[in-house]
Amino acid sequence: MGATLYPPPVASPTVTTTGLTPGSGVTVNNFMGRKINGVCSFAFDLAVTTKFNAGSTAPYNLADVVIATLPSGYWPARTVTAIYSTGFADGECDVTADGNVTIRTTNTYSIEVGETIRCSGAFVL
Repeated sequence: MGATLYPPPVASPTVTTTGLTPGSGVTVNNFMGRKINGVCSFAFDLAVTTKFNAGSTAPYNLADVVIATLPSGYWPARTVTAIYSTGFADGECDVTADGNVTIRTTNTYSIEVGETIRCSGAFVL
């Protein structure tokens, strides 16, 4: 028959708030991972317990450091880019196919003890 008056059922997302493993120098404040219709998104806040130094001369970049590992099932098929910010420092993270989130760049600011790294990203599974 023709078109229906009723919309098709809407898929429910799979959501987790556990399973994020913190890297060196941080602790987990909160985490949420969502998967729906082949798309994964994540967001987390990390409390900084060890300074990430941007260096004292140009180019003021951070050393690559794994700040977290996403739970299994929330990993991209290949390395993708996510963003982070502390309110002062901001830049890019790589998210690898094994779930590691590596902080890679900064806008010249160091990441200080007591600050919060807020990171988020999305990718097709």
